[in-house]
Amino acid sequence: MVRTGVKRALIVAFSGLSAVAVVASTGAAAHAATTTVVSSANNAKLGPILVAGKTVYTLEPSKTGCTSACLKEWPPVLLPRGTKKATAGSGVDASQLGTKKFAKKGLQITYAGERLYWSAKDKKAGQVHGNVTNKWGTWSTVTAATASTTTTAAPTTTPATEAPATSPPATAAPDTSPPATSPPETAPPATAPPETQPTTPRTQPPATTSPGNGGVGF
Repeated sequence: MVRTGVKRALIVAFSGLSAVAVVASTGAAAHAATTTVVSSANNAKLGPILVAGKTVYTLEPSKTGCTSACLKEWPPVLLPRGTKKATAGSGVDASQLGTKKFAKKGLQITYAGERLYWSAKDKKAGQVHGNVTNKWGTWSTVTAATASTTTTAAPTTTPATEAPATSPPATAAPDTSPPATSPPETAPPATAPPETQPTTPRTQPPATTSPGNGGVGF
């Protein structure tokens, strides 16, 4: 009976140690989780958001730093050792991806200069339980922006043909000089034809012949 009890105690103790070891390894795995690809997924409420297997978040920090306790709940999105650059998956603007050093664990992936984290509350892809504010700050999902949406060109429109500029007709300045007046045309005075006096023919009296000496006088 004593031996049986001892065996049971040893089994229970060993089981407890195993459970602790599993939890520890799980925590270590959470800290050591890595990925190389950041892509986008469409969320019914949030639209396209960034994911790296599961949903990723950025932190707007408070005065309380995100240290070991914080990192258990918010594991950093790390690149595998030896990898220097993340790969942009579907729907992600590759120019926004970058890295920052994360202690001695390697490089943490960033987007638009912000560090990316997972949430321990998201157990599988598609879940979004990390949009919260806590003592470490405000955690938010990241809106995915592809290069095409970031640099969306305005719709091409045919420019209206600009009508040639037409100068208003030149308006002559009003002539303020007094109008030239021609001297009134004066007709030459009518010249009356010379009055003609009726000509009365003069009648000479008949010549009187003096009687000659040899004639007979009456």
